[in-house]
Amino acid sequence: MSSVCSHLDYSHTPVLKKEVVHHLRIRPEGIYLDGTIGSGGHASAIQSRLSEEGILVGLDVDEEAIRHCRTAYSASSNCHLFNGSYDNFPQYLLSLGVEQVDGMLLDLGLSSHQIESPDRGFSHQIEGPLDMRFDVSSPLTAEEIMNRWDEDKLRDVIWKLGEERQAAGIARIIVKRRKLKPMTTTFDLRDAVLSVVIGRYARKSLSRVFQAFRIAVNGELDTLRDFLDRFVKHLRLEGRIVILSYHSLEDRLVKNKFKELAHGCVCPPDLPTCVCGREPCMKILTKRPITSSESEISRNRRARSVRMRAAERIA
Repeated sequence: MSSVCSHLDYSHTPVLKKEVVHHLRIRPEGIYLDGTIGSGGHASAIQSRLSEEGILVGLDVDEEAIRHCRTAYSASSNCHLFNGSYDNFPQYLLSLGVEQVDGMLLDLGLSSHQIESPDRGFSHQIEGPLDMRFDVSSPLTAEEIMNRWDEDKLRDVIWKLGEERQAAGIARIIVKRRKLKPMTTTFDLRDAVLSVVIGRYARKSLSRVFQAFRIAVNGELDTLRDFLDRFVKHLRLEGRIVILSYHSLEDRLVKNKFKELAHGCVCPPDLPTCVCGREPCMKILTKRPITSSESEISRNRRARSVRMRAAERIA
């Protein structure tokens, strides 16, 4: 079977590819879901291990990513691609007559082409419109947030979704500047942040603030919560799930859900006996999150903040 991503016209290096494939324990005739197929790097590695009976289902809310992968996958009858959000995966599986899969993968990071595309507005290093949407048909953009939301709401976004200590000052300067001129470009936001945060912490603050508005625009944490509440019953017994996250907010949600499913009982600890009746249904495969080696980080800067967690369905 030919590799799908060799046909793509933009480069992309998948993070922790070897570790992802190992923990998914791919069966050649199995069914696998890549909920964030992006540029197709991990999907290509999965598909190369499938037989003609195996099935790969790829989703992405970014229409451009799906368009690229459709070109690459056009000759593969066992690959099915959908332009949609990963939290809606049951409806796409149902359309194929599939109820359960042998493995699921989420890579919650940005693709290289998203970061480097000036018209997407994800990078503080490239001037472009304040967009930040994964789904370009979605009505909410970063520009809308920046120019419409009040100061308290802006501060909460920067603090809660970016964990940025200078949130109050940055929110205040955004409101002050937009009274003189609407905030419309990534450099408008970058300059506002750099007018508050200076010195060696400025770059980290820029990353946190851009992350915060990107999460707000795309509702990323709500999407992840919805998925984590639904995935188990669509995973076969001994099926595995692997999730790559890139900041503590996402990783905390994954870690806590895996612990909850591996523990089972949710009764208060002071109750003498269990009354909830919930049994453990998952086994955690990664006691600690797997991170990239120095060698991988030197080759791929996107890998520096990844945390990978994996679990297996046991009941």
